[in-house]
Amino acid sequence: MKKNRLGSFIVVFIICLFVGSNCLAAINQNDTLGDLKTQLKALQAKQQQKQNEKKKTQSEIDANKRKMQNAANELEETKANIAELEKQIEITNEDITKVKAESEELLVLYQELDSENIYVSYITGASSMTDLIMRMDVINQLTEYNEQKLDELEMLINNNNKLNKELAKYQVKLNENIVAYEQSIEELGDELADLELGALTIDQEITALQETIKSYEKLGCKDDQLLTACVSVANNSGWLKPISKGRINSLYGYRSRPTANASSYHKGIDIGTAEGTKVYATAAGTVGAIVRKSSCGGNMVYVWAYVNGKPYTYVFMHLLQISVNVGDTVGVNTQIGLSGGGSTASRNGGYDTCTTGAHLHYGLASGGFYGTKELPLSKFNSNTMNPPGYPGLYQWFYSR
Repeated sequence: MKKNRLGSFIVVFIICLFVGSNCLAAINQNDTLGDLKTQLKALQAKQQQKQNEKKKTQSEIDANKRKMQNAANELEETKANIAELEKQIEITNEDITKVKAESEELLVLYQELDSENIYVSYITGASSMTDLIMRMDVINQLTEYNEQKLDELEMLINNNNKLNKELAKYQVKLNENIVAYEQSIEELGDELADLELGALTIDQEITALQETIKSYEKLGCKDDQLLTACVSVANNSGWLKPISKGRINSLYGYRSRPTANASSYHKGIDIGTAEGTKVYATAAGTVGAIVRKSSCGGNMVYVWAYVNGKPYTYVFMHLLQISVNVGDTVGVNTQIGLSGGGSTASRNGGYDTCTTGAHLHYGLASGGFYGTKELPLSKFNSNTMNPPGYPGLYQWFYSR
């Protein structure tokens, strides 16, 4: 890409939302350092509310995890109960087989007694009425015992089968509960990840705004002074690349998540490069915000710039080192920092959960300067666009 030709410097308000004639109308309202301080107080007031929301979401995740663990414990207990019942049923079946064999022997004996008139002889051989009654009672007791034993065993089998079916249904229900809890945990986890990815938590935004306020105070801006007198942004005729050589590892748009905390919609491009590579501004402008050691994105630098008369904010993420400060005026040869993504990754003992290896994330958003009262950094992701001038996936570029 040919080197940019910088247009003349024009004084603009840092929170201008529009271009052309609409820009001057927009900067006449809420455009003082005092307005930024008012915004800071409002953000601080919301901080506790956001923390409560996070605690509530985490509490829901923890509660679902406990429910899932309880269901898993109940499932194991149910399996143990089923195994014990199966063992009892097996023993019962053995008893039934034994009793059936005894019953068959009794039947054979009855048949033999009947066929040989031994039964009659046994009854009629009584020496007295008392002896007769006792002999008849013995035969009746044998018959009743056999029938009673079979009835008891049959009842036990029926009860065991019924209980076994109920426990099987309970087991299915527990499995369904576990799946439901896992899905709920995943959805809540996605919600937390979306809040973190490429955006700023409320406390990070407060830190960025505090740095912005300090930069204006350093310039000598007063609370009631228009900020148009405190900042100037260059107009560019095009974009350069942040490094002279790189490989496109991930495109802008939908993709497979590289980490659990990463979003499925990639709001920038990933440029593969060795960790420690010098990173330069892609257009002349002003450093608008800096975020340090974010849990998703690591070290980030946001730069405001005009290209062909239109306002943009671009960002570098996963930096190993930052070389600029909020409020600095940068040119296309200004070093922003050094690329990271490798040693800074949480999998390698770092703090960044949204990177798996050395690379530079470059993002671009149109429509204004994010990190101001009118356009907080949290709105950056809603206005991102595909950075122009880059090759396709897994292709290299060899110049800025």
